[in-house]
Amino acid sequence: MRLLLLEDDPRLRAAYAARLRAEGNAVEEVGTLAEAQRRIDTVDFDCLVLDRLVSDGDSVDLVMEIDEEVERPPVLMISALGERQDRVRALTVGADDYLVKPVHLEELALRVRNLLVAQEPTADTRLVLGRVELDRARRHVTRDGARVHLTPTQYRIFEQLALGHGSLVTKDHLYEVCWDAHEQIGDHTVHAHITRLRRIFDGCLVFESAWGAGFTLHVVGSLPGATR
Repeated sequence: MRLLLLEDDPRLRAAYAARLRAEGNAVEEVGTLAEAQRRIDTVDFDCLVLDRLVSDGDSVDLVMEIDEEVERPPVLMISALGERQDRVRALTVGADDYLVKPVHLEELALRVRNLLVAQEPTADTRLVLGRVELDRARRHVTRDGARVHLTPTQYRIFEQLALGHGSLVTKDHLYEVCWDAHEQIGDHTVHAHITRLRRIFDGCLVFESAWGAGFTLHVVGSLPGATR
């Protein structure tokens, strides 16, 4: 999932971002409302994590603007303002959740995960691909019932391929969803991760390459004549 993180304290921003990336998310970091607005205007985020009071204003104003949109990502607002009226105001104008500082990183990850799961079109967040199962709510992958340990980047790539299994998932889509915008990613990086996933799921899943275009995930046996 792609998240926008607004926090004007560099130390806190780094800590929040590291924990959210450990959950398998791609996190874009900004320090001002102006930066946040520019990114929201150009990128489709799955969740917004917004510090309330930053150097150039109150994130409540930003939420009021984006809440007028027909489709908008869920918003988790973080603030040192913990009085009831502060929470009520933020939730009234459109925030979906409100977390009071100091923030415990595990709780931050859980709140974001709950918001992401809540926006799924179906309550069943499990994908069964033959002998492999992906539980998107817990971000667990199992093979023959045993937990498969993936790095955050491997998980993001695998999740996108699993969601689109049987169809081509373009490399451009993987670049957009699986890495932060500032990262310089080349084709060799993507292919290296796909090679590792092939090894991990050898005998269960086929990762078919379309040269220069992207990849298609198949369950072994579902594509006659497929090669890894």
